[in-house]
Amino acid sequence: MLERVREIHTNLQSIEPASPQFAALQRQYFSTCEKYLDRHEGFAPITSAPHDATATALLAAWRGLAAPTAGWLVTHAVAMPNHVHFIMAPHRESPAPLRTALRAWKGRVARQANLALGRTGAFWQSDWFDRWLRTDAEEARVIDYIQQNPVKAGLVRQWTDWPHRISTPKPASTA
Repeated sequence: MLERVREIHTNLQSIEPASPQFAALQRQYFSTCEKYLDRHEGFAPITSAPHDATATALLAAWRGLAAPTAGWLVTHAVAMPNHVHFIMAPHRESPAPLRTALRAWKGRVARQANLALGRTGAFWQSDWFDRWLRTDAEEARVIDYIQQNPVKAGLVRQWTDWPHRISTPKPASTA
C-alpha cells in the first residue's frame, strides 16, 4: 500500500493543480493514505506505548500556538499513533502566517519527540492536507471526522475515550 501512496504522490506532481484530474487523484491519495495510516503500520511514534510522552508534547505544543507569538487556537484535535488531525482558528486579530505557525509547531514537536524516542532526523512528512472551513456545516463535518478518527481506526469505542485529543469551542470572531 505504501508503494501506491508514493505512486499517486508522484503522479500528482505532474498534473495541473486546477484540473479535475488533479482533484480526483488528490481524493484518491487522501483515501489511500488514510487507509494506510489507520492500519498503524510502520513508524507510529505518537501514541503507541511507550511513546505517550510524544502525544503529551504534541498536545502542549498545540496549546502553545495560542501564545502571542503565534496567535492561533487549536479548537479540535486528535493525535493518532502515526498522524494528527486538527482545526486551527485565529486567536487574535493578526495571527502569525499559518505556514510560520505550523513550521514552529512541527519543529517543537519533532525536537521533543526525537528526544523522547532517542532518535534524530525528520519526524514529520513534508506535505500536509489543509482546507478552509467556510460554513458551519462543513466545520461540523470536519469536527466529527476528527473526533471519530480513533473510533474508525478501532482504537476506542467512543471518541471521548481517546486521551490524546482536544475539543474546545471556537473563539468569538476577531473581525
